Order: sequence, then structure tokens, then C-alpha cells
Amino acid sequence: MPSHLKELVRTRMEKTGEGYQQALRHLRAQEERAADVPSIAEETVVRSRTVADTAFSIAFVRAEEGRRPDGERLFVDPDASVFAAAGVHAAESTQRFLDLPFFRDGVRLRTRFLDGCVRDSLAAGLDRIVLLGAGFDARGLRMTEIASHRATVFEVDTPYQMDRKRRALASAGVKLPAHVVYVPFDFDTTDFDSELGGALEMAGFKPRTGAMFVWEGVIGYIDDAAIDQTLRFVARAGGSRSRVAFTFADEAHLGNETMAARTKRCGFASFDDLAGDALWRRYLPGEPHPNAWVTKVGLATV
Repeated sequence: MPSHLKELVRTRMEKTGEGYQQALRHLRAQEERAADVPSIAEETVVRSRTVADTAFSIAFVRAEEGRRPDGERLFVDPDASVFAAAGVHAAESTQRFLDLPFFRDGVRLRTRFLDGCVRDSLAAGLDRIVLLGAGFDARGLRMTEIASHRATVFEVDTPYQMDRKRRALASAGVKLPAHVVYVPFDFDTTDFDSELGGALEMAGFKPRTGAMFVWEGVIGYIDDAAIDQTLRFVARAGGSRSRVAFTFADEAHLGNETMAARTKRCGFASFDDLAGDALWRRYLPGEPHPNAWVTKVGLATV
């Protein structure tokens, strides 16, 4: 994005209180002499909000984890109960997720693994954590290592979801720490790279200086083009040493291309993954659930 446009966006945001994308759209509309900024189709909004409600089921499982005996807990998320309680309207859909085989343990295992990826990145000197599709992720609140390393967490999600998260925490008296920054973003924008890069920079993110990206529970809801687009963005925006840890399902839906090949094509130098059964053997006793192998976690490094 041209530097003059960034300054105009910043000035408009200060004057009007608009968000980054809203200010940018107004300015582009003026430059192109367009009468209005196109609105998002109603069906897209409905779908987006339906997907957003799945965050309540994740919060429910994370809240349950805190009630397990000390020796059985894989992590502790004190604020998960706040989000779970806010999802009364989505109780039916939440229960459908909870009834799925391996859903609970899948969430538990992936959360533990991704927590470890964040800790490893902090130890490696990466002090910017970007949560793509953050949902009700509370790592910025619950992981003390983030604050002790003076790292910043950039939470990226739709304005709708960010507002719900903010209101739920405020109602519970939870104050957002200074190192957690919300970045409301419309993922359906036609200029994904420029607008997401601009929104992150406006929030204080320094591009191409190394960062840890967490992309949890998103790939299953987007198409191949969006997967590639996001991976390329992460590689470019993060720069050398950057990492992205993410969840995905069995690679059958990728056709003839493995996730290792896809990440390499999108700009990453290395990739490792673990299936759910391997995660089970790492973190839980006994034999894995028969469906555990379907769920996978990956870690790609630029």
C-alpha cells in the first residue's frame, strides 16, 4: 500500500473513529469516485456468523479441562467458562459438536500442541504472536510466558466476533492486558494481502521481522484458494524465521498434493506434522481413539 494512503487512513481513523478497513474503503471509494462501498452479501454474513458460533463449543471443552484433576489436565484456560456461558443461544449446535467422536479430545490435544508451539517460538526470540481467526482463543491472557517475554499478541477475527469477545470479557470484569491487541478484519475482502497487512501494521505489527502465527480450527471452513492465500501471506508478512502452526484434517481433501508440498509452494522452507493418534500417545494414556488419525496439526517455518 502506498505510504500516502496509509497516512490518509490513519488520519481518517483518528478523526472518525472508524476501523482500518472501513476507513480504507471510504478513501478508495473517493479515489475511484464510487458512490458506495459494496456491502457483503447477506448469505455471506449468515454463514460467517454460523461458523463463528463454533467457537462456543471450543470454549466449552477448554472450560471442562480446568475441572479435570491436576494429573489429567493438558492446559488451564480460566476464561474459557466466560465464553462458554455466553453461548446459550448456540447450545444446540454446541451439543452437536460435543457428540462427535473424538471432538473433545481433539480440541484438548491440539490446544496443548499449539501452546507448545507458542512457547517454542518465544524461546526462539519471536515476540509477535498472530492469532488468525482468533475466536475465543485466550492464549494472550492465560500464557504467562507471553507477558514475561514482553511479546505482543495480535488477535485477528471478524468485527462481529471481536465485539462478542470484548463484551464477554468485559461482563466478567476481565481487563485486556496491553500486550493483547484486537485486529478486526473482514476475511472476505477482495484485497486480502494489502488490507490484512495494513490492518496488522496499523495495530503495531512489524512485517518481515519474524513472527509466530497460530491458525487453529480454520482450514476446514475455507477453500483451497483461501488456504494458499493465507499461507503465502504468512510467509511474506512474517519473513525469515517466522512460523505458522495450524490444524487440518486428513490430506485426502488436498488431492494429490501433500501439506508439505503446499507449504513449500507457498514460501515455507520446512514443515512437520502430527496426526491425532500421535498426539494422543504423546499427551494421553492408553490407546488412541479410532478416529484420532483424521485430525492433524502442522508447523511450517519460513
